[in-house]
Amino acid sequence: MAEKNRISRTVVVTSELGLHARPAAKVVHIASGFQSELKLRRIDARSGEADCRSVLAMLMLAACKGTELELSACGADASAALEAVASYFNRSFDEN
Repeated sequence: MAEKNRISRTVVVTSELGLHARPAAKVVHIASGFQSELKLRRIDARSGEADCRSVLAMLMLAACKGTELELSACGADASAALEAVASYFNRSFDEN
């Protein structure tokens, strides 16, 4: 997909445990319900980008509590996909 169709939003990891295996698997489950490509990218000095359909790629971001990530989506249902994943982050991975 062309970059001009990409939308993005900043999300923050608020869970005490960071972005660990269970929430990463849930992000994959959410992302799989959409056609759009979804990616997470670290905003800080540590670089890294992960496809939201790969648990391992997301774990490699090593996103602990407080890490800011850019969530981006590109595709026909990008807005809905972005909102669904961002909402999960905003709910602290439903761990509270």
